Amino acid sequence: MSEIINDICTTLIAYGADNLMPILIFVFFIGVILKILMYYLLKSEYNFSSAFETRTHRYLNKEYQDGKKYSKFHDVVGFILNKTFQESYISRKKQFRKRKEDPKVAALNKMFLIEVGAKSLIDDTLKQTKYHDTGKAPDFESISKFVFNSNPYFNKLWGFIPIGLTNNVFSRLPSLFIIGGIFGTFLGISKGLPALKAMDPGNIVAAQATLENFLESMTFAMYSSVVGIFLSVCFTIMNAFMSFNSMYLNLVDRFKQSLELLWKETNAV
Repeated sequence: MSEIINDICTTLIAYGADNLMPILIFVFFIGVILKILMYYLLKSEYNFSSAFETRTHRYLNKEYQDGKKYSKFHDVVGFILNKTFQESYISRKKQFRKRKEDPKVAALNKMFLIEVGAKSLIDDTLKQTKYHDTGKAPDFESISKFVFNSNPYFNKLWGFIPIGLTNNVFSRLPSLFIIGGIFGTFLGISKGLPALKAMDPGNIVAAQATLENFLESMTFAMYSSVVGIFLSVCFTIMNAFMSFNSMYLNLVDRFKQSLELLWKETNAV
């Protein structure tokens, strides 16, 4: 059993001491790229919720002359959601075509499926509001959370990378970078110690060369901790400025408050 453990440790030290730092840097850049892409996708979801809130207030202020006064909650929600989709995507695409900028917008929509995700939000919301026109007010927070949590286009990057699970990993990456850096330092020290054991104290020149090589190895090993701490600080700052949780809570709250206002408007006594 001890021989197996020794073989595992020897292999880990041999390959890990030299490769751990590049792995940490590689993981950092992959994490940054995924963080930015997922933040853009969540931002698109937030923009739709904010646009829905804006058009809700416009409706309540009677700014829409083309729309009639709706008496049913489901109907007015459907009107404003479709109005939001029309003005946020369809009308904007027509304007971009005139400016010859549509290919950029089309590329983003194809990459992130933003329009399809927005359409799915509308369909899921209308399914929830279909049976709520009069009587007791529905649980708007539950409805809002459901339509956003169940949306496959906004909850998964490219349809297969789950944003929630990946965000949990992102929150732990700073700690993992520090642990990885310290681990790399110990691997480097473990790799350099056998050279000291084989050092001949009687041969001063050879012993001095061995010590110099050991100190260089230790210096490089310490760099792993420095790099790990640096990457941890950078990713912590990025997590603070690009917080998924705060934006999600904000967009759900905006959507919920809009539904509540429309319910009060159509069920006012």
